[in-house]
Amino acid sequence: MHTKTRGVVLISVLMIVLLLSSIAMLLGNKYLLSLKRAQYIEFQSHSLNIFGNVETIMKNKIEEELRFSINKLSKSNRIFKESIFFKIDNSEIVGTISDASGCFNINSLVIFKDGNFIENPKSIAAYSKLLELMEVDNNLISESVDQIIDWIDRDALQRANGLEDYYYTGPLHNPREYSGMRLLISIDELKSIPAVRGINWNIYEDNFCALPIASNISININTLDQNDTYLLASIFPNIDLNDAAYIIDNIPKDGFDNFDNFSRNFPELDFESPNGNIDYKSKVFSTKIDIYHEDFQSSSQSIIMYENNKNGFIVARIYNGI
Repeated sequence: MHTKTRGVVLISVLMIVLLLSSIAMLLGNKYLLSLKRAQYIEFQSHSLNIFGNVETIMKNKIEEELRFSINKLSKSNRIFKESIFFKIDNSEIVGTISDASGCFNINSLVIFKDGNFIENPKSIAAYSKLLELMEVDNNLISESVDQIIDWIDRDALQRANGLEDYYYTGPLHNPREYSGMRLLISIDELKSIPAVRGINWNIYEDNFCALPIASNISININTLDQNDTYLLASIFPNIDLNDAAYIIDNIPKDGFDNFDNFSRNFPELDFESPNGNIDYKSKVFSTKIDIYHEDFQSSSQSIIMYENNKNGFIVARIYNGI
């Protein structure tokens, strides 16, 4: 009986030890989780402060370069070639600047006149050519043009292939919503347009952007690369994809100075009646900031626009990892 009692006591003690170990492990895991959460909250605050400071440094760097690069800005320019690198409190910060004008601004399909957004024939011609080169059906192209313009304009007058609020608020559309009646903030808004949903989304993702400007397309020829072949071909009615690829292949390292300099390099090509503006400098820039800190990583992307290359302002900003 005595032996049995000791056995019961031993088992009881072992059970208590096991229970205490489980509690200790549970408390330890909760503590580690709380510690990790506290570290992440600190990293979030740390990242936001760094993003703001580095973004200001990059903005000033662009403005300084624009003061000296009055006539042109090429891929060889130091603001594009040189990354910004910092090491602060065990964090590595890398910042890069790129030209953001090398895209088809979807908002260029309209111009602002008499209090409303109306069609921009030149940009519509360029848009249509780009999608034709991508082998998109002509009916879908026409429908997407009218539906995008109807989404942006401020009236309730339906274009030939367009759609107004009656459709977007009706039972066939989910979620029910009103048309934008403003310029697009992001190309992702195009996913609300029925005709666009019938077109390969990669076409928009690879070639289009949404800048807050309602005017003709304007691109810096000096910073284009082979990914921009369709964009360049869309601007000139008499230039095909091979011509566009040839032009981009032969952009000088230091870029072109003006249209005469540009056209003289390609005397056999026809640059008449362009549907957009070829520029030799940039007014729209993209900045990217990456932060690496132990187990954490975050990034920030901003679009900076300059009015007459003087006053810069942020038009878009995206954070990841915080």
